[in-house]
Amino acid sequence: MPGFLDVDLPALVQLLGYPGLFTVIFLESGVFFGFFLPGASLLFIAGMLASLGIFNIWILLPLLAIAAILGDNVGYWFGSYIGKAIYKRQSSRFFRQEHVELAHDFFERYGRVAVLLARFVPIVRTFTPILAGVGKMDYRVFLFYNILGAIVWACGVTFLGYFIGRYIPNAEHYLTPILAVIVAVTTIPLFLAWWRQWKREQTTAAASRPRAVIFDLDNTLAISFSPLPEKTARSLSDLLHHLPVAIMSGATFERMQKYVLPHLPPHTKLANLYLFTDTCARCFVHKKGAWRRAYNRTFKKKEFDTVVATLTEGMERTGIVKDAPQWGERILARDAQVTFAGLGIDAPADKKAAWDPERVKRATLKKFLDERLKGFDVRISSRTAIDITKTGVDKAYGVRWLAAHLRVSTPHMLFVGDDLAPGGNDAMVIPTGIQTRETSGPEETAKILKELITACKS
Repeated sequence: MPGFLDVDLPALVQLLGYPGLFTVIFLESGVFFGFFLPGASLLFIAGMLASLGIFNIWILLPLLAIAAILGDNVGYWFGSYIGKAIYKRQSSRFFRQEHVELAHDFFERYGRVAVLLARFVPIVRTFTPILAGVGKMDYRVFLFYNILGAIVWACGVTFLGYFIGRYIPNAEHYLTPILAVIVAVTTIPLFLAWWRQWKREQTTAAASRPRAVIFDLDNTLAISFSPLPEKTARSLSDLLHHLPVAIMSGATFERMQKYVLPHLPPHTKLANLYLFTDTCARCFVHKKGAWRRAYNRTFKKKEFDTVVATLTEGMERTGIVKDAPQWGERILARDAQVTFAGLGIDAPADKKAAWDPERVKRATLKKFLDERLKGFDVRISSRTAIDITKTGVDKAYGVRWLAAHLRVSTPHMLFVGDDLAPGGNDAMVIPTGIQTRETSGPEETAKILKELITACKS
């Protein structure tokens, strides 16, 4: 804040001129990366400069109002286009998910009038029109509050600067304290909104603290076939000191030994960690300094041979991998689970994501397998995979086993996964009654871990 106020803002505003002021107000009004621009301060200074004859006030007022109206409209249509995907967008230098959450809470609190009121709240004014589009707010209603808010805010703040500069002697000498007051007043609603959100999170966390937590692995704790991020590993270790934690995955125990266990801090309480591998066909627990099987639901030799032969035939008959590039093995044959990897086990992440995003290709192969593999469960998983296990051996089985083992009812447990939508490879846990939380990926999971740790400490 001091650095911002130390800038020679009047000189900057003069340098910007009419085109620059129009651009700043346009960007701050509804283009998500414009949230950091000091719109209200520039409006006030522009009005004060107009009182000195540097700008024409009757050009400024309509110009800035139009910029604000157009910026909000761009935000609305951007939100309408991107939809609810904005809630899953990862944070970056020019985009913060917490800003979306702040604007969402503001919208929930004030409804349609939020489009008008948000004009006076930094950051919130940038994201509110976007969320109005996401929520499919009636455009005519949006436009009414948009125009009204733009006139009240852009014209009002500009004219306030003009009035003070014209009728208060030497007002320009008091510009810094005046701007400090403007910044403070406009920041108060932001602080109050943040405080309410923080209090709500604390209350919710304390009330909903689970007695055990289960995490999916791929694209939840870490990107597929990638090590646990350092921050996630530390948080996971912290959580294990408070309650039992399980990791459920189609991965083998050997893969968890490579990508999970070595990255946990040395002091981790491994006795509280449960590893469900091969889509819960196996469970490993840590006892007496070593990992031991808690149970093992493997194929018999005849079952194993039947699954591999049928999968091989299905790949050929459906043509699912015809002309598709291959990185490593396509059939991962284990004694507890057989997995089909469309592009091979070592395929790059971007190639996996682009190969079958709608699961259409794998649905064809799954149908072929379902018709021929009676007594087996065939599930589409991850981005290119199909997992085959014995009937009833899945993540729901793992949830029930863990609940019985810990003597905890499933409603007091939490499952965190990236694919809980109907038909998703995590969705089968929902009928168990366990609490669920969907994550957009490892970055969001890291935040969930911190929330859980906070809840445990409260």
